[in-house]
Amino acid sequence: MVKRNLVTQDWLETKLVCNNCGSEHNVLIDPVKWREYAQGRMVQDVWSEASKAYREQMIGVRSGYHICNDCGFWDDEE
Repeated sequence: MVKRNLVTQDWLETKLVCNNCGSEHNVLIDPVKWREYAQGRMVQDVWSEASKAYREQMIGVRSGYHICNDCGFWDDEE
């Protein structure tokens, strides 16, 4: 597993639209970590350092269904 924390030029940017309120959100994705996730690793293992809200965004990018932080209940307390 490759640990990467810095945003670099190779990061992907995508838009997520909330299925509840319709708001758009820009999301940056590390392609190395995305590949790990796409190959079957659990989102909480790939982005263990990320907030719950960000992990929910990654699930939304993959599934096509997303509820934004304003409409959801993603508090960052573990």
